[in-house]
Amino acid sequence: MIVFISGGVRSGKSGVAERCVRSLALRRGAVHYIATANVTDDEIRERVIRHQQERRLQPIQWVTWEQPRNVHELTGQFRSEDVILLDCLTNWLANELFHEQGWENETYCRQKAEQMLTTITQLATVTKAVVIVSNEVFFGGVPQDIGTYHFMKMLGWLHQRIVQLASCAIVVQHGIPIVKKGDNCL
Repeated sequence: MIVFISGGVRSGKSGVAERCVRSLALRRGAVHYIATANVTDDEIRERVIRHQQERRLQPIQWVTWEQPRNVHELTGQFRSEDVILLDCLTNWLANELFHEQGWENETYCRQKAEQMLTTITQLATVTKAVVIVSNEVFFGGVPQDIGTYHFMKMLGWLHQRIVQLASCAIVVQHGIPIVKKGDNCL
């Protein structure tokens, strides 16, 4: 099962995703948190700490994996009754695309996005559920620089493919989840 949760920056996506994971876990299997953020400045560090503290207050035990890239390396770590929260697709894509040279080439970017989609499919196959958080970041038109353009194009492509595969798709606005596809996912 795949649950896709998107929304604007600071819209409350992570809180909704954590609630969804708790609902899906139902005291069976482990609950895993795949964190894809690269801690590059104080603001990101503070957000990571805040998210960690919030998870510690919850009635379930989270197993956290700090994995900014190469999420496929984790697929052997999970069991069929486990639930995964992958937070977030946006960071993961940026980390994969811009880690090395090649992002100027659309074919390179497509290959990275396809590898990520394959990983998501594998995670969904080996576990009970994967809840994926992503940002809606491009409402303002087409950017001028090629790196941002390829990132935007691949993020949109991934969003569409994941929603096609997902049992449930949710957009979060102002902390309010709006179910766009599926039901019983919260």
